[in-house]
Amino acid sequence: MIKNGAIFIIISGALWGTTGIYSHLYRGYGIPPVTMSILRVFCAMLVITPFMIKKGRKSFVLSKRGFIIACIQGVITQAVFNVAYFTAIGKLGMASSVVLIYTSPIIVAIMSYFFFKETPTMRKVFAMCVTIMGVTFTATGGVFEISKLSLSGILMGLISGICFASLAITSRLGGQSDDPMAMTYYTMVFGFIALIIYGAIVGIGEFHVDEKLVVISIINGATSVALPYFLYGFSISKLKHVSYAPILSSVENIAATLFGTFIFGEALGPWRVVGIILVMTSVVMINMPERTKNLINVVDCE
Repeated sequence: MIKNGAIFIIISGALWGTTGIYSHLYRGYGIPPVTMSILRVFCAMLVITPFMIKKGRKSFVLSKRGFIIACIQGVITQAVFNVAYFTAIGKLGMASSVVLIYTSPIIVAIMSYFFFKETPTMRKVFAMCVTIMGVTFTATGGVFEISKLSLSGILMGLISGICFASLAITSRLGGQSDDPMAMTYYTMVFGFIALIIYGAIVGIGEFHVDEKLVVISIINGATSVALPYFLYGFSISKLKHVSYAPILSSVENIAATLFGTFIFGEALGPWRVVGIILVMTSVVMINMPERTKNLINVVDCE
């Protein structure tokens, strides 16, 4: 049975899977990747602000530890991640970049061992392998274009995977005492500041702004940034094992594939179906009861 923390992280992954829809719409306006990132984070900040105001002044208060973690999350999981990810897409293409991002289960497992003393189990390792295989098949459709590989692109893809992996660690550290909504808000604030600085250096380009773009950006900020990051931060403290988080959120790849198929008419193909089945299998695996010497305990993912 999939409980609280797990189900919300799965929902987060599905919502992150809508990013490709908005990227497609942004490209129609000729918006460069850095500017896409700035719009996403800024609109997410705008969406969260009314809820923060409604909760009162205390909702804007974070502990010193919370501010530090929010700053780290904003710079790493928003600014650096977006820059590395979009650079990887430009050099490797979307499919290869997604595969490199989902090396994150391995990275989180290593980091969890040092931060939270989580010991790897056979089931956890097997689930990671199944997840990476599933994401690979879903993203590539079984077609591997080695000729398009770029060492700098691979490096950027791995950096984006490390940044994504750090979200699980920092969310667990930040979720121990501070309000998840406040953490999400300040993460966006620090991420926005870092992206603006980077955008000022490299340029944000010129593009036409109309009412439709404003609506798209607000919906994008709400559904693919603010809500999934809030749910992820809220739920991570409820997981028994932090290293399960990136496995659960890998449904993002399934969602992106299905959105591409049904909205943009992209081919699904047998290998992508196999990939979807493998990812879902890994999610089911880590939510199965774990047998011990004495009895079957409660579910790992609570």
